[in-house]
Amino acid sequence: MSDLRIERRWWLTLNIGIGIFMSTLDTSIVNISLPTIVQSLNTDIKTVAWVVMAYLIIITGCLLLMGRLADLFGQRRIFWLGFLTFTIGSGFCGFSPNIYFLIGSRMVQGLGASALMAIGPAIITSAYPEKDRGQALGMLGSIVSIGFITGPLIGGFLVEHLGWRSIFFINLPIGLMGILLSSKVMKGDQKTASQQIDLRGALLLFLFITSLLLFLNRVGWESTPLFWGWILVALICFGLFLIIENHSHSPLVDLRIFKNQSFLSPLGASFFSFWMNGAHNFVLPFFMQIFLGYSPSQMGMLIFPVALTVMVIAPIGGRVSDRIGVRIPTTLGLVITSLIVFSFVFLKRGASDYEILVRHVVLGVGIGFFNPANNSAILGSLPKTHVGVASSFLALARNLGIVIGVAFGEMVVALKSSGDPGAIRGPSIEGMQDVWQILLVIGLIAIFLSWRRGKKEV
Repeated sequence: MSDLRIERRWWLTLNIGIGIFMSTLDTSIVNISLPTIVQSLNTDIKTVAWVVMAYLIIITGCLLLMGRLADLFGQRRIFWLGFLTFTIGSGFCGFSPNIYFLIGSRMVQGLGASALMAIGPAIITSAYPEKDRGQALGMLGSIVSIGFITGPLIGGFLVEHLGWRSIFFINLPIGLMGILLSSKVMKGDQKTASQQIDLRGALLLFLFITSLLLFLNRVGWESTPLFWGWILVALICFGLFLIIENHSHSPLVDLRIFKNQSFLSPLGASFFSFWMNGAHNFVLPFFMQIFLGYSPSQMGMLIFPVALTVMVIAPIGGRVSDRIGVRIPTTLGLVITSLIVFSFVFLKRGASDYEILVRHVVLGVGIGFFNPANNSAILGSLPKTHVGVASSFLALARNLGIVIGVAFGEMVVALKSSGDPGAIRGPSIEGMQDVWQILLVIGLIAIFLSWRRGKKEV
């Protein structure tokens, strides 16, 4: 019987790993195809940025809602529907006739991905005994990192040899396998809560994120009442969200957890870290393809060493944090990451493969030290009964950081290119250098939060 339970947990972990890998992979795999999509669908950089942002907005806005739906209707059912929705959305993306259909299809994908990201860790937490739970959650954390970082390698090969649509079609057989596995290995689905869904809170959170991103997306355009209206809507929605959550009997977010400095500081460090990485990963493909002349597959090969380095360093970073605490490895990792991202400012036309390769290896070292230790700090900062809440906020900080990062990168590039009519289909090198310079400030904020974390060492 024990062997059967272990075998079932293995299949369960495989199934959840497939879902989380697919959903995180599709966050990064699209970046490398953006220059190709601009040309293929006859669009511009402002519009194509929403191929990334629409996906991330839906994920970010629906993460906490999906967790609540799983409590009310069962984890297996919502996870299975997430797989199905993600796979259908992938098919729509591959057949998109224009940029607007593609953006809408990415929103369908994001709805499915939010269920996969939010519910996967909760299912693992329920399936594993406490003594094995940390290792299982650590495996999911590694899958998230690998999914984000292997996207450029896989995407570069597919875009160059099979076209940009293939990065979405590749999800169809994998998604079908995930749907079948979900039907077979997820048994005994149970509802874990009887409270009502906080639909008002979920809607206000979604409207806040969307209106904020619409405001950032239009910075650099002509100032209009609509432009300032978006930021006003964002502030109103955020204020109403705080009021409703503070008075709700079953809130989407229990605001009291933000009084815990040991939870808030690493969560903030994670948010600003992914902001930095999101903006960098958005502008990097344009820099490498337009100004350095690399093909998509060559870009993928030069970016992939980040993933290999993270796979080697992350276990070391985790063990170091177990022995000496999380403050030193997380802060050291952020210092390395910030300096390396800033160093791209000094790359000029004709930069060698070696200059890029060394930067990406060192970047992998920084990420490998920061992520495992910081994730451990977040998951360990709340009582064990709230591990699901901590896991949801970890995913929320990651995705919101990337969303803001992409919007920020597009905003800075648009401001620099606003006076250049010839720059509409691609960013200027000066604009990208401005992004990397400002990201150093974002990195310093993350470093401060990491070092200032609460008294409780995890």
